[in-house]
Amino acid sequence: MRRNLGRSLLIAVLVGLPVAGATIADVLYSSSDSPERTAYSRIGDADAIIEVTPYNDLPVPGDGRLPMIDMIYNGTMGRGEERDAGAVDLAALLPPGTVLEPERRSQSIRLRDGDTVLRSMLLDVGTQGGPLTDHAFRLDAGRWPQARDEVVVTPPLAERLDLLDDGELRPDATITFQDGPQLQVSGLVIDPFMLDGETVSAAPGSVAAEFAATREESWGELSSTGGPAYLADLPDVTDVTELGRSLAADGVGLWPRAAVAHPEQFYPDEGSGGPTAYDLQRAALVALVVGLGLLEIVLLAGAAFAVGARRQVREIGLLVAGGASAAQVRRTVLAQGLVLGTIGAALGIVVGAALVPAAAPVWEWYLGELIDDWTFGWAELAAAAGVGVLSGLAAAVVPAIGAARMKPVDALAGRFRTTKLAARLPVVGLVLFIAGAGGALIASRMLSGNLEEYGRRLERLAGTGVYFAQPSTAPYIAVQLAGALVATAGIVIMLPGLITALARGTHRLGLSARLAVRDAARHRHRTAPAVAAIAIVVAGSTAVAFGAGGSARADELRYTPSLPDNLIRIDVDWFSQSADEVATQLAAAEQAAARALPGAVTHRFTELAVQYTADDDTVSYNTAWLETAPDCADCGGSSGSVSVAVADPVVMAIVSGREPDQADLDAVADGTVVVYERSYLRADGSVVINTLPTGDEPVPVRFERHASQRDLAYTMLPGAFVSAEALAAQVFQPTMTASLVRFDGATQEQLDAALTAIEATGAWVSVEQDIEPEADASVLALTAGAAFVTLVGVAIAVSLAAAEGRADLATLAAVGAPPRRRRGLAGAQALVVGGLGVLIGSGLGIYFAYLVWPALGAPEFIWAWDTLVVTGVAVPVLAVLVAVIFTPSRLPMIRRVE
Repeated sequence: MRRNLGRSLLIAVLVGLPVAGATIADVLYSSSDSPERTAYSRIGDADAIIEVTPYNDLPVPGDGRLPMIDMIYNGTMGRGEERDAGAVDLAALLPPGTVLEPERRSQSIRLRDGDTVLRSMLLDVGTQGGPLTDHAFRLDAGRWPQARDEVVVTPPLAERLDLLDDGELRPDATITFQDGPQLQVSGLVIDPFMLDGETVSAAPGSVAAEFAATREESWGELSSTGGPAYLADLPDVTDVTELGRSLAADGVGLWPRAAVAHPEQFYPDEGSGGPTAYDLQRAALVALVVGLGLLEIVLLAGAAFAVGARRQVREIGLLVAGGASAAQVRRTVLAQGLVLGTIGAALGIVVGAALVPAAAPVWEWYLGELIDDWTFGWAELAAAAGVGVLSGLAAAVVPAIGAARMKPVDALAGRFRTTKLAARLPVVGLVLFIAGAGGALIASRMLSGNLEEYGRRLERLAGTGVYFAQPSTAPYIAVQLAGALVATAGIVIMLPGLITALARGTHRLGLSARLAVRDAARHRHRTAPAVAAIAIVVAGSTAVAFGAGGSARADELRYTPSLPDNLIRIDVDWFSQSADEVATQLAAAEQAAARALPGAVTHRFTELAVQYTADDDTVSYNTAWLETAPDCADCGGSSGSVSVAVADPVVMAIVSGREPDQADLDAVADGTVVVYERSYLRADGSVVINTLPTGDEPVPVRFERHASQRDLAYTMLPGAFVSAEALAAQVFQPTMTASLVRFDGATQEQLDAALTAIEATGAWVSVEQDIEPEADASVLALTAGAAFVTLVGVAIAVSLAAAEGRADLATLAAVGAPPRRRRGLAGAQALVVGGLGVLIGSGLGIYFAYLVWPALGAPEFIWAWDTLVVTGVAVPVLAVLVAVIFTPSRLPMIRRVE
């Protein structure tokens, strides 16, 4: 190892890379998703949540759980309010020295930016700069508010409102609430768990807090019964469990920090009974990915080990001649793998552990959260290190076996003989490949019948609002993965024979190419593992890229749009407002839309609702909805709208994409319900509309129906229409619920301005946005991984070839080969290794992606041309260029015969 430091370092780095990656992943996961961090994000440094409930007492459960924990899990058992929780003297019930922090309250607000009303953002009201508030906000610049008319804001909101000057908060920075006061901004604060959040923070009793109290109801995250809740910092000697039980007698609940950090210890999991099928599938997928990653390392490091073993054949011969047994020779080579694996694992842990804190800003930007403490899971890191050591040892296994089989005469002479086993291996590989690829094909034909039918249904029903549940794909995917693994193993075994066969047909190639292919065949011990490693990772990335394309196509077919193009829907709160208030608010929203959108035309429509009286005598409304026909065996479900509206020819034209024909109009006039989806049509010629007049069980109302046609289904438009006259004798109360605004083509700026203006009136607005295709993160990661492994594999193969072929290159130079020959030979060697690996991997990946695509739901096979171009063309070309550029043209002359 000392005499070959370069090769030893290469092997250690290869072993250390996955260990470093595992270390980084483990530290990030442990630091961002640990139980203690979960507790800190909710209650900061507090010891418990204490809530004054509206009950005089809390029953102590018999299972030993604290009363508050039991109540949160089992509910309040229908108990009504028994007292004024705000009148309880909580301080008298707690140990002396307890520090209480009232629950923070939040609500949605709108700010003005000049004459523009911005869309909703968050106003937080709570103590600022207190001992228990670091988890909520931290001062980043400026100071905490001191006057009642001061607030602090987060940097993203300050940037949006142009409150910064060269990154610093302007001294005269102010914000203005819509229909509210103007406030001074005294500082910038950071939400540690939402760095990109746009939030205004105000102190209790401030002008902002008083304004918030006049607006819509705010919300908190601590109270579970509606009573006042607090974060409590208890004295160190407090027995939290005993305190929780004693407080229960006075109707005060205590939720300890341990219950926030480890809820699984306090909430029984009724569904526990072993891992589910989904858990097993996920574990199998993780094991597959980890296993393939380790195989990559073993193959690449094994190639370097094989070269090292061949460079040591004379030493091995001397060992054998001196009396060493085959086992001792094996142990000599394995010891190198063990030591290098240990060094690589140690380097991986050290580098990975150092990179995480060093790159903290990058990780925090990626997570969108601050990380104060880095958590190291030493058990997981020890496991990763153990895997790294085993990887180094596994990489040395095959070279160790080969070295132990060498005869002393051959070892001393540097000869390598082909054994009978080596001659049979390609046959074994061919059998495995045929069994894996052919078996997967046969299984695909046997199991894909219902899957292919599902894909055809998706294509046929795209946009209709009808959907079918996807058949189970777990057995199908399992068979394909098993076939892929067997076929991959076969290819790995066949590779030496394939490379040899390729070398036999190179007599018509140029000198550099001919030398490169023959060198690859002559040194199959290093060429085959590098090609196999490239082929495996390229096959995986290609299959995933093709699969992602098929999944995206299936999602596109399953997608039901919410609204047609150039149309927005405006809704208001018609549950708690009178009809006049609803009409006034709709009119204001319609005017706002008309001012911002070109050619805006408004159509109000009325949906069916049912009035009912709740238990507290409050009058409210429930919507009515269409019931899926139980006797329609081939109708599937519905992803379109299930609401019913009063017939209006204009709205019917918007919903159906055409003017209603005479049959539709006649059906409406006859009191028949016009329905657009087959899934609601019953065999007896009726349609059922469900109602909830009592708020409990649905009451069906049956109508005669008329089946009509529409171009597309929309989730936010009615699915059926009926005349107002036909509803007169029923329990329905037609209610004006929304407006539809049609407009001519608008720019994105005009549309954004319209949405903001409509929301400023208090209404809700919906619009169908074009879905921008997003690059699949897994595809990008695997493509990058494939490129990386290809470049590394090519670099290893070319470097080892150069190290082993120095004597041959010196001979070429001696007989007159120009200096550029060495660069040409390096490029040809890179093309052989990278091109062959990418070619085999792409072919294998496409084949198995083709077998798997019926399980994705896509009706046709989707070609991922971009991935093929990157991995099949760009990466090999880049590998060749890197080899040519970084290979020196001249070498010092060495002796050909040693």
